Amino acid sequence: MNFSKLPSWTWTVGALGLALVAGIMIGRVSAPGADAGSARESLAGGKSGGRDSHGGLTSEERATRTRESARAKSGTTEQDLAKILSSPNRLERTEKLLAYLDRLPTDQFASVYDQLRNSPSAKLQGSERSLVLQAWADRDPLMALGFLQEKGAEDWERETAVSTWASKDPQAAFAWAGAAPDAGEVNNWLLGAARGIAMTNPELARDYLSQMEGETRNRALRDMQPYVTQYGFDYAKEWIANVSDEGLRGQASRTMARSLTELNPAQAAAWNAAIADTETRRDVSETVSDAWARTDLPAARKWVEGLPENTRTEAAEGIARNYAQQDPAAAAKWLAGLGNNPDLDGARRIFIDESFSASPQQSLDFVSNLADAKAREGYYWRYVNTWMKQDANAARTWVARNTATLPAPLVERVSRQ
Repeated sequence: MNFSKLPSWTWTVGALGLALVAGIMIGRVSAPGADAGSARESLAGGKSGGRDSHGGLTSEERATRTRESARAKSGTTEQDLAKILSSPNRLERTEKLLAYLDRLPTDQFASVYDQLRNSPSAKLQGSERSLVLQAWADRDPLMALGFLQEKGAEDWERETAVSTWASKDPQAAFAWAGAAPDAGEVNNWLLGAARGIAMTNPELARDYLSQMEGETRNRALRDMQPYVTQYGFDYAKEWIANVSDEGLRGQASRTMARSLTELNPAQAAAWNAAIADTETRRDVSETVSDAWARTDLPAARKWVEGLPENTRTEAAEGIARNYAQQDPAAAAKWLAGLGNNPDLDGARRIFIDESFSASPQQSLDFVSNLADAKAREGYYWRYVNTWMKQDANAARTWVARNTATLPAPLVERVSRQ
């Protein structure tokens, strides 16, 4: 897929999103500039400080009138924006705002955006703020970013501005973001750059991903996911396979496993089974089985049963979660039939947790299957006490029948209550 031909104007919707205007480009209609005004003055006027041939104004008088005209335009601009934002119809408001931004001179974006973000209704106008910021970053990214650095910006503002720039000029935007300081565990400048690149070229975004680290890289990978999986299972599978770093490739597999399964569960299962790294294969198998079981439990269960032991014990967790919610008795029987491998304790714990609300007795009966003695005791205490609060008579009856397997202090406490 040739992403170099994708539109250079593709936008990010920012942290708040703007589904209403997805696909709409804010065009750039040049406003009359200072050069044009100077040229007209040059043609009409005389020497500096002298009188012109159309009214006899000095250069100082002309400058004063120019400043007054700019102030008047600024006031008109603010009034126009206020009128647009006062419309109760969101579609109408958006259409008018797009037209307004199309006409807005570049040098007035700072005052307009500052007015909007400091207004009492700023939190209610997140979509409009995002549009204005995207239009500004599309027109003059360095000016928009400089404003955000100087004034202080929310995370979504950082990401939106850089993302808009990165969708058009990936190299420059990523270089700027990498050098820009951003306190905290996550660098939102880099997150925005990664998302903007992924919008137009997911393969290039993958290359930049290797230059990131820590939680910033984790977040960036998650943000890239929808831009990768939108092209289908085969493309996403190939995208993951071409991640050069093995550790990062495993991370990408874990992150995108659910989306791949939702695209095609059978193909995702085959892809999962073929992963060479055992730990990655095990981790992915739980996600695949869980996602598949939500839509076709019998097919997912059959797939898990055919996996090698070192993968089946982990994949069983996804089945246990969904099976316990649908049919606790059948789920308990199925899980017990997988054998006595201690590694199945993860699936057993999930079954106990998921089945308790619908079937407390079934859940507690299964606790004895846990291989970890400390975990068994903990589950008995936790769920017997919970059951006592919900239905004390039923809990006492069950405890009286199972005193041989329960911790003695627990039996004594229930008998006192």
